[in-house]
Amino acid sequence: MKIGALDMGINYKQCSKCGSKNSLRIIDGMPGPELFQEADAGKVKLGGCCIIEGAPEYFCNDCKYEWNREQAIDGAYSKIKTVKASVGGYFGGYYNVEIDLVNLKTIWSHRGGGEAESTVHKTIRKSTVVKFIEQIKMADLLNWKAKYIEPGVCDGAQWSVEIIIDRSAIKKHGDNKFPDNWEIFCKAVARSTSKIFE
Repeated sequence: MKIGALDMGINYKQCSKCGSKNSLRIIDGMPGPELFQEADAGKVKLGGCCIIEGAPEYFCNDCKYEWNREQAIDGAYSKIKTVKASVGGYFGGYYNVEIDLVNLKTIWSHRGGGEAESTVHKTIRKSTVVKFIEQIKMADLLNWKAKYIEPGVCDGAQWSVEIIIDRSAIKKHGDNKFPDNWEIFCKAVARSTSKIFE
């Protein structure tokens, strides 16, 4: 699998309908002379004179679709097929999970830490998938950095997350350092698998 285009975060300027990156920013409000020149040069698209909450912010030159940042976020998360994650350390063992959002299945396992290896397969409902997507969106998962490393620490906790979107994989990992919303992500995984993930 190749690393996908979203590994640096959500591309708000990519058309949520056709996938084209040939888009323009829509500027609302009363334009001045400079904005008129930029619009004439094809650098921006002028919107309405009034600024309305939730109005389109981007325009696709290829399919003429208009969208805003919230729609771009929803579109990016709706493309996720599978989430794989691992967390743990030498002394406590490792938790591994795979959440298949298409086939409605999860695989949870724990190994190491002086305990017998345990694996649990579970079927989930579509409502669980919807809730999981909402929660990882709250965790801002797609906008996490690729690496979180705390230098100078030999032992401790390591983690990794792999997000499968179509035939692409976005990979993120850390060593004794976590994203700000790590706990929200862990709770989302735990709720979906009905098992511990920490």
